[in-house]
Amino acid sequence: MLSYNLNSMKAAECLIRLCEKYRDTIEVDVIHGRQTIDGASMLGVYSLIGNIVSLDLHAKDEGTIQRFATELERVI
Repeated sequence: MLSYNLNSMKAAECLIRLCEKYRDTIEVDVIHGRQTIDGASMLGVYSLIGNIVSLDLHAKDEGTIQRFATELERVI
């Protein structure tokens, strides 16, 4: 599980774009407390702005998860 700081609209937009890019190969759950939201859901992710969230990545290929994590680090 990865942590991500949704401290701004720009941070939320970057996360949504990245989730949409990998939508066919990775399912990204954005978790805050008891809320679990699809990472490509614009409204859902925007509702969590101002929080540090956890990203739970589900994919068949570990390499794909690693590429996603690397791109996420570049965004941060």
